[in-house]
Amino acid sequence: MKCPRCFTENDVLATKCSVCEQVLNAPRQKPVRYMSFYAEYFAFRELVTPQLIKVIYFVGACFITAGGLLSILSPDALDDYMAGPIFTRLGGIAALVMGNLVWRIMCEGAILLFSLHELLVSIDTRAGLLVRQGKRIEP
Repeated sequence: MKCPRCFTENDVLATKCSVCEQVLNAPRQKPVRYMSFYAEYFAFRELVTPQLIKVIYFVGACFITAGGLLSILSPDALDDYMAGPIFTRLGGIAALVMGNLVWRIMCEGAILLFSLHELLVSIDTRAGLLVRQGKRIEP
């Protein structure tokens, strides 16, 4: 636990700062909310899309990798595209490297939107709590 006066890191169970003898407040315990998953789900407080995006990323990465390996290891299977075996192998390497990288960036961008949402909800909750306690919020 950090001392608010000298910012020294103290033991979690300490009641006074070891350097400046400042009285340390015990950390507050979060109240336990007993809401079912379905109540959170239907109130749209529990978002399922971030977990879904992770599954979609894994499946897409498997398909991109399999396609890249297929074009590297057996370019004859892709004769319908009228590309030579060298171009097919180079395309497979590009799919392995760039395809997986672009796919990862796209999925991270989607997850980033949901992370920003969670952060904004957290800030709004904390600001509401401070306003209810009558504390001034400094910008």
